[in-house]
Amino acid sequence: MQKITHLFFLIATVAILLTSCANDKDDKGKIFIKMIETTENGVSENSIFKYHDNQIISSENSKQKIEYTYNSGLISKIVSYNKLNESSVVLEYTYDNEQLVKLTSSENYVIYYTHASDGKISYEKFSGSSKEEGQKLSHGVLYFKNDNLVKSENVVDVIADDKVTTTTISYEYDTYNNPYNSIVGFNKLLDKAAIVSKNNVVMIVAETAVVVGDQTISSAKMHTIAYKYDKDNYPTEQESESSLNNPNYSKIQYLY
Repeated sequence: MQKITHLFFLIATVAILLTSCANDKDDKGKIFIKMIETTENGVSENSIFKYHDNQIISSENSKQKIEYTYNSGLISKIVSYNKLNESSVVLEYTYDNEQLVKLTSSENYVIYYTHASDGKISYEKFSGSSKEEGQKLSHGVLYFKNDNLVKSENVVDVIADDKVTTTTISYEYDTYNNPYNSIVGFNKLLDKAAIVSKNNVVMIVAETAVVVGDQTISSAKMHTIAYKYDKDNYPTEQESESSLNNPNYSKIQYLY
């Protein structure tokens, strides 16, 4: 009887440990270690991602290498090295109460973020390294709902030829896991657009209004993204006919 009791206790202990480990994995999420992007002409680019636990260390492909630095569990610096022209760009992130409040770029601009209690985040972009010494370039608002970026508004403040440009981008999502959301601190990087969201964006609509004098010229672009998912509801393949930055077909495969 004592042996049976001991065996039952051992089985129960192992079950608790396995459940605990499974919960830890669920809490941390899955991270992808390789990304394969294929364009319409069949050219593929492989990107390799390295981590320490769920903190990203670097990503690298034939064109660039990106290195990440953490401070207190938050991404404080991103350095992008261009292998083609041997240049680099440094982004430094400053937080207050674990919320991003300032982004400083080596490309001679700085962005200040202000967080409202209703989920709206306003921002102002200046040339130089501070608002005191630089010129205001643009400003806007980021709208979040259910941890997803659903809309962004941007107004260009540098007026040229009596022209004011306003761009509004709207996002729609699936209900599955965004693989970037498993990377510690990535959801704080407000300059990364929809990548910081909890779910995967399936449609993007960009509306632009250009005011010249008393005349307004409006235009809109839309593109959709389709996914294939694994049993854990993470995307394994992402396919798009076009995007805002790339008018051509592209397919991205995620390897975990």
